[in-house]
Amino acid sequence: MNPFNFKKIHFFKKKNGPTLTPRNSISSSPNNEKNFFQLKKLITSPFFFLLFYTLIISYFISYVPSKSLPELEVGQIAPQDIMAPFDITIEDKETTEQRRREAEEAVLPVYTLNKNIILNTEEKIREFFSFGREYLQQKPAQRSRAEFKQIIQERFGLELSLQDISLLWQLGFSPHLEDLLVKLLGKVSASGIIATKNLFIRKEPERGFNLVVGERENFTTVDEILDIQEAKEKLSQEIKSLELASKEKAILQKLSHLFVTPNLTFDKMTTEERRQQARDNISPVFYTIKKGQVIIRKGDEVTTETVKQINIINQNLQKQSGWLINFLGTILLFTLLLVILWYYLKSISRKEDTIRLFNLMGSTLVLSVVIYKISVFLAEVFSTNASLPFFQHTESYYYAIPIQFGVLLFAFLTRIHTSLVYTVFNSLLIGYFFKFNFDLVLLALLAGFAAIYGIKYYGRQSRTNVFKSGFALIIPINILVIIILHLAKESLSSFSTISFQLLMGVIGGTLSAVLAYLLLPIFESIFQIVTPARLLELSNSDLPIFRKMAIEAPGTYHHSLIVATLAEKAAESLRLDPMLVKTGALYHDIGKLKMPEYFIENKNRGLDLHKDLKPSMSTLVIINHVKEGLEQAKKLKLPKKIKEIIEQHHGASLVKYFFEKAKEEYDPEMHKIGEENYRYPGPPPKSKEAALIMLADSVEAASRSLKNPTRSNLKNVIEDIINYYLQDGQLDESGFSIKELKIIADSFLETLDTIYHHRVEYPGFNFERKPAPGKKSKGGQPTKARKT
Repeated sequence: MNPFNFKKIHFFKKKNGPTLTPRNSISSSPNNEKNFFQLKKLITSPFFFLLFYTLIISYFISYVPSKSLPELEVGQIAPQDIMAPFDITIEDKETTEQRRREAEEAVLPVYTLNKNIILNTEEKIREFFSFGREYLQQKPAQRSRAEFKQIIQERFGLELSLQDISLLWQLGFSPHLEDLLVKLLGKVSASGIIATKNLFIRKEPERGFNLVVGERENFTTVDEILDIQEAKEKLSQEIKSLELASKEKAILQKLSHLFVTPNLTFDKMTTEERRQQARDNISPVFYTIKKGQVIIRKGDEVTTETVKQINIINQNLQKQSGWLINFLGTILLFTLLLVILWYYLKSISRKEDTIRLFNLMGSTLVLSVVIYKISVFLAEVFSTNASLPFFQHTESYYYAIPIQFGVLLFAFLTRIHTSLVYTVFNSLLIGYFFKFNFDLVLLALLAGFAAIYGIKYYGRQSRTNVFKSGFALIIPINILVIIILHLAKESLSSFSTISFQLLMGVIGGTLSAVLAYLLLPIFESIFQIVTPARLLELSNSDLPIFRKMAIEAPGTYHHSLIVATLAEKAAESLRLDPMLVKTGALYHDIGKLKMPEYFIENKNRGLDLHKDLKPSMSTLVIINHVKEGLEQAKKLKLPKKIKEIIEQHHGASLVKYFFEKAKEEYDPEMHKIGEENYRYPGPPPKSKEAALIMLADSVEAASRSLKNPTRSNLKNVIEDIINYYLQDGQLDESGFSIKELKIIADSFLETLDTIYHHRVEYPGFNFERKPAPGKKSKGGQPTKARKT
């Protein structure tokens, strides 16, 4: 078969082509028209809606400050119940200071054992003995005990008697005695010597202290060290145990007592640093007053603690930013978000669809905020009045909030990518509304994705699928997320608390599905969104409108069914919405129910009502079925897209039959009858769906006029009809390409060829026999005998 081609197309319209002007234009002054146009432009502007939604959302979300609590005095009787207006965490300064003092006092003093003192003492001893030996080497006449006594007193600070000096001279400042003295002092000084234990004024006797020796630090008790007196006693004991002559022991004891020196000092700087560090390590102690918690009840006596809490709350109220500042901040945030949303929607959809989707999303977000507000209020009421402990956690009730109802609405009413955008925006809204509660944001995001998948999986043919999505996906995801959050935070609560939160998650999923189901018809009507479920309802053949059409206008009904079949199959080939096209085709001629007998498909074979009418009047009757169809559509509350199909299915095309009849009747020679009175009011189809139904309508009607509907003749009908509408400019605004018109033509031809296919004759029957001669027909005329 030869493919369709449109070589006959003339891309320049006829000079006497359609001029579309409103038939009933209302005259008004230019100023009124200008003002009305400006007002309409302002109201329909996307930025007007953006500002409106921003203000509403910000108003409901922004913080409204509470009034200051009444100031009371200690001992006064409270005149009313005073409750905390919000959650407030207060620092317990007294407890904090007490704990810091305790931490400070728990720090042990630090003492340092100075090894240099021991070394200096040793050096001093050796220098003393060396000087003594050198002095004895002088001549006896030059030596004087008194002089020696004065020298060592000035040089070494030693107070020795003349007798002690004489004894040392006798012993010759023995190196052995020198080594013993160094050894004894080193041994006694090794554990630490303090001037007096009366210097331990920091509870060292009870707690001990830290002793730093070089790089080592050890805990030491007071009993482990010696004061000067104890050191001398210990030296005396050590000397007594030595196997020496009494003279040597005596002088050794005398010298050891003179050379013993304290080597233990208090390290004030290190001790203070450690005390300050211990103090700083103690975090402030806080306690929380929950919102709605009763600070004092009416009739109770005001205590110091009550006054303290009231003052702290009032101070926090004064420190908080005003409502206006919070409101302005929220406006800036949601203005930015909604501007981003607008330009995103604008990039993926047509202008009229963009405004509708933006309004749908804005309205849903506003409704969501209102529902969240009500839910939070109810959560606070239930938690306050609950008797069981696990019912008293307000946050647990948040899982019962229907945060997924908007996602279900969008998934059912729009496309997937639009639903994903709403899910993200809804999650951000929840995060901001609930003070950046990450748990709820995660729940909203994951359960939102589940809701979208659920609608995609179960389909949009029935609104009850929102229940399937809610029960099969949202509720399990809610449960899973709650469990994951508890495991991730390692904060496994009691079994009763977790069970209660899981129950709230089940309720939240259920409420989301119920709310979405109830709102679906409302949103479909308000925003003129045609869903497959709505189209299935409208295309039900048992509806009263179709039953009436089948009885009162059977030809039109049958014609509509064929047009629906033609258009639906072509829509599938073009990847349009076949359900919308089919439903529009079924309703496109409902206006003919007003006067069905004036249309040829319903006309009685023996009765022609147009016979006595002028062509212009017949044209008005024919054209009027579009207007009547719109009136019927309004009564039936059909969607806007179906109304547009009814209005545009003839475009501004010419009622050619009566136009030609008028030319023959009124001016057969000049043929100057104007076309404008014989055209449909329009407008031409502005969508592919409306244009497709216009083509299917004309092709189906024209194919019925064929006496011999062969495939070749059907092809000519289709080609001529499409060429005519192209040349007449009726497809200019439809958006169809030549390639798409060829696809439509091929689809029409296949469908019509199937309808008008040749059938085999029924054996034994002669359905087309002629009447026998001499017999009269029912009309009273004689019949002729049929040929055999």
